[in-house]
Amino acid sequence: MIINNRYKSLIEATLCSFALMVFSFFIHYKFPLSLISFAALMMLAWFFSRNFQSLSDLKNVIGKSVSFKITILFCTAGFLLGLLLAIIYRWYLEINLFPESIHLFVIVAALIGCIEELVFRGLIQDYVKNINTPFSILFSTISHTGYKCCLFLSPAIAADIDIGFLALWTFVAGIIFGTIKHYSKSIMPSLIAHALFDILVYAEYANAPWWVW
Repeated sequence: MIINNRYKSLIEATLCSFALMVFSFFIHYKFPLSLISFAALMMLAWFFSRNFQSLSDLKNVIGKSVSFKITILFCTAGFLLGLLLAIIYRWYLEINLFPESIHLFVIVAALIGCIEELVFRGLIQDYVKNINTPFSILFSTISHTGYKCCLFLSPAIAADIDIGFLALWTFVAGIIFGTIKHYSKSIMPSLIAHALFDILVYAEYANAPWWVW
């Protein structure tokens, strides 16, 4: 029974990850191909509805740290990590290390980062953790990396972007975020890191870039 439950969790998490990739790949296509994206979104909604049937389910995804002090410690580490990653990324782009201005879109950017953490590090990583911890971290990281790459690889948009760098960056950050989530027993540290990263990277965007649907 345990083996069957493990396989069931893995299959459902794989289908969910595949649906996320299909969604990101087809989201910028025009009708009728855009319907493929919405079909994938409906599949995701079904999957999420099965795992969020009560408030306690949401608490399980967010996680419960072993103590308040440990939560604060890891959240501080998450803040510093998000700050460091944003500075390195802006340095790579050869722009100022800190934003010169902040626009309202930054709120949307932060929310997107939070949702991604809840989906990949919260739901998907937690869903396959019964196989083993390293696998759950790797699985959620590959899922997130595939989602990001499919968004920028879509022929619907002619994007001039280094996919190799994007994949490597997302993968490395995912491994770090997933590890922090595991040891802190909470989604909050990685959520803070991701949200702060997006805030510092997108602060100067007055409008949403094309990849934000």
